[in-house]
Amino acid sequence: MRIPPLRDTFGTCAAIAVSVLLLAAASPASARPDAAPGTAPAASPGPDAGRGKAWTSAEAEKFWTPERMARATPDSPRGEAPAGGKAESLVQGAAAPKNGVYFAGVPTVGTFFHYVRDPATDQLTGRFCSASVVDSPQGDVILTAAHCSGGSKGMFVPRYDGSANNPAPYGRFAVQSWVRDARWYQAAGHPTRDAYSDFDYAFAVVAANGRGQSVQKAVGAALRLGQVNGQYKQNVTVIGYPGSHNPQNRPFMCAGVTTRQLPGYHQMRMDCGGFYGGTSGSPWITGLNKSTGSGTVIGNLGGYYGGGLENNSDRISFSTTFDQRALEIYSAAQNNTTPTQYPRGYSMYPTGGGRWQQAMKTASGDYTGDGRTDMIVVWSDGEVTLYTGDGNGGFSGEHQIAKSSTWTHAKTIAGGDFDDNDASDLMVVWSDGEVTLYTGDGKGGFAGETQLAKPSSTWKSAVQITAGRYSANPSPDDVMVRWTDGETTLYTDVDSRGFLNERRLQPPNDTWRHATLLAAGNFTGGANWDVLVRWSDGELSLYRDSSASGVGTEIQLKSSNTLWTHAAVMTAGAYTPGEPDDLLVRWSDGETSLFTDTTTTLGSEHMLVPPKAG
Repeated sequence: MRIPPLRDTFGTCAAIAVSVLLLAAASPASARPDAAPGTAPAASPGPDAGRGKAWTSAEAEKFWTPERMARATPDSPRGEAPAGGKAESLVQGAAAPKNGVYFAGVPTVGTFFHYVRDPATDQLTGRFCSASVVDSPQGDVILTAAHCSGGSKGMFVPRYDGSANNPAPYGRFAVQSWVRDARWYQAAGHPTRDAYSDFDYAFAVVAANGRGQSVQKAVGAALRLGQVNGQYKQNVTVIGYPGSHNPQNRPFMCAGVTTRQLPGYHQMRMDCGGFYGGTSGSPWITGLNKSTGSGTVIGNLGGYYGGGLENNSDRISFSTTFDQRALEIYSAAQNNTTPTQYPRGYSMYPTGGGRWQQAMKTASGDYTGDGRTDMIVVWSDGEVTLYTGDGNGGFSGEHQIAKSSTWTHAKTIAGGDFDDNDASDLMVVWSDGEVTLYTGDGKGGFAGETQLAKPSSTWKSAVQITAGRYSANPSPDDVMVRWTDGETTLYTDVDSRGFLNERRLQPPNDTWRHATLLAAGNFTGGANWDVLVRWSDGELSLYRDSSASGVGTEIQLKSSNTLWTHAAVMTAGAYTPGEPDDLLVRWSDGETSLFTDTTTTLGSEHMLVPPKAG
């Protein structure tokens, strides 16, 4: 296989400025189309700004006729039921799970209508979500999900009921402005599953209705905004307007459902059937008075992937919760002010673990020269991405190093310092047996490439390689290789001259044929590094103080188990301050975890990328 010259492989990225990679802008950069975020202003003007006058409730009443409201479709990533599908709320049986019911509604919860541009047709179309009235001094604030906010000709209808003679019993309330956290965003038109999904809430200030009443005065009540304060197990009533199995747009309620935390997020999770598209923004209420609609709203349906799952489940719903930042946003809406702005940091996973299932190879090292461990990822489509470490167990940016069909033939990779200049390098074993060394320039790029083994060499039988410090040389320039027949070999002091010093650590054997993944790091603080092995049956072993004398002393971290058979890719490095090193694992569902301070026991797990939903 021909390896393209460096100028073709790495283009102009031989000197990536660290300042470019340390993203503090509101829109994180990405090397992938699925991660290109949209933007969400913290406070936006009225939905029809620029017309010379504010959009009024009188205009809303004329525009949003009962027929036009009935034709609106859900503005939500949550799924619709398949044709002929049975509503979950109609499931019967003694063991049937909890399901919602249609009911007459409450005054403080209704439907938010607006017009948005349909990306499929490029035409403006009417959409709706659920929203609620929250207490404010002027009585003019409503709450919904941030992914429902915006659009044009926005209007809120409390206690909307398409089956009633008067579907808008309290009138129509034109949206004047939106207030939300600017860090919330959508990626490629879809709500995200990253940490910023915690901000999927928005407040709108609405005009008085045609009778001159504020929305709070018209309905006679409002919901208080409350906090869970880390107590995610709550008993709530959730009210919204599903689009499926609901041709007359009736209110829908799940009462007395118990919530729990969505792991890794400041969000709640509930299991209740019938919450199809259109229920985004639904308030999660404690202490509801069904006559007045009063109570405390502690969340709204939204957050992780817009409050739902990729498999379009109507049973599982998520809700953002309200922390101190939410109270700041709420206060700004109440007082018609602009909240303090905070920059959005970098996100590895704006659309979740689905993309990370394609991360096929990883390598650790300091490629930017800042003393922090970075990560190189080779993707299934031939893209090569550099992730710059922030030194605290996360990443501050990414940059595409290369994208070529050549890189789809990278069989295994390892990061090390093979030219003894304190800048990490990358070794690649290709599927045809060629081995190439890319020397780092310490600026996030590569200064040169050297062929260490020609195509059709014995390296075609190399299954896994990892690089570390296993000899007296203080540089991590020793390479351990597991071959197809189970033989394990150590090459010490590898440099551009090739593999000069070879030591057999294990003869061909059936046991090491099952060493599926290798990762090298200084886990136990010895002069020599250690090697972690994930075996085919899910067992995880640490080999302490590996050297030319042997693979090291085995310590079992995990016995044979199903979970660790799903560890698809591993690398290790100092991603957090100090020693010992940390283990980074990409799982089969795309979840990516960092086990910090791993020693003779597995370290604490921190989720870097959530799993693919579903």
